Amino acid sequence: MSAIIDLLPDSTAPAEQALAKAAADDLPVPLARQMNPYECDTENLPQLAAHHSVDLWFDDWPEERKREIIAQYAGRSTVYQAKDGHEPLPDLKGAHEGVKRYLEFVDAEIVDWIEYPARFVFGLSTFSFTPLQHPPFKKIWLIKVELTKPVNAFVFGQSAFGLGALRTVDQTPVERVRKALRIAKAPETEYQLTTAWRRSATFQDDIPDDALPIGFYVDTERL
Repeated sequence: MSAIIDLLPDSTAPAEQALAKAAADDLPVPLARQMNPYECDTENLPQLAAHHSVDLWFDDWPEERKREIIAQYAGRSTVYQAKDGHEPLPDLKGAHEGVKRYLEFVDAEIVDWIEYPARFVFGLSTFSFTPLQHPPFKKIWLIKVELTKPVNAFVFGQSAFGLGALRTVDQTPVERVRKALRIAKAPETEYQLTTAWRRSATFQDDIPDDALPIGFYVDTERL
């Protein structure tokens, strides 16, 4: 079979010849591979992410994480496959599974959650089927994310001297959690985020005397 450019007359302009070459089937471009998030060249990943409208992206992510989020947006993930009932990630916005998967990309996890209206919530008064003082159709998440404290960093409630007062805890992971939640939630949904991951220990925690934590604080595990 003749190439398209071979069918053009000699009077064809250079621009027309270039268009003919672009329309040929023998382009030296591995298009299928470049559209595959797991095989695409590393330098083309940002363009492929833009092609699939990926809206959660950080340049300092590992390459594997960038490939995986593109794959989940494209519905080609080998971790969450469509045939197993897992929709592409954008289709899960507003759902609990969507929040969970978005938070995984920013190294955060859901520890506990409460959905309203609920028939009964332990420790809260209830009237009819909806807990009092809680608006209907609201969901609260308790999210855990790791923070790194520099050596001699300033901690609220403790003294710091010299350069130690300038070394604060890096809040970047928290800001990334905020962004992931904004993207994952439904547009009309409100959310509230707190970094109070520790609380005062109580007798209900049933902590042995020899294991009492310093400062009488324990990790928050329930809402």
